[in-house]
Amino acid sequence: MTVPAPVGIPYSGTLPAGASGIVCDYHGATFNVIIEVLKDIDPSFISQFTAHFPVAAVSVPGLGDQAQSFSQSLGGGKNNQGVVATKGKTLVDITATATPATLAQIEDLVNKLL
Repeated sequence: MTVPAPVGIPYSGTLPAGASGIVCDYHGATFNVIIEVLKDIDPSFISQFTAHFPVAAVSVPGLGDQAQSFSQSLGGGKNNQGVVATKGKTLVDITATATPATLAQIEDLVNKLL
């Protein structure tokens, strides 16, 4: 799949002192992928992400120190999927809407970014 150049957007949440983050939005005509990487963050911050999942979170064993995912059908063969994981004091969150990517592929990318 080919995506357009990312658009850097400021992190919209409040980060604890000392933490930093980057957010990139790959917005196509029919899909959207948002990648967030936070550094020097307490791993408990993962709950700030899972609280906004549109459906119940599912644990992803073997990914980082802890990981949660979701998958929601949008109809017409399209899905809204996301994975958030922590490793040490790094948190990575990827949400992919209406892409051909599988949840396993998103998990693999999160693992590479951790």
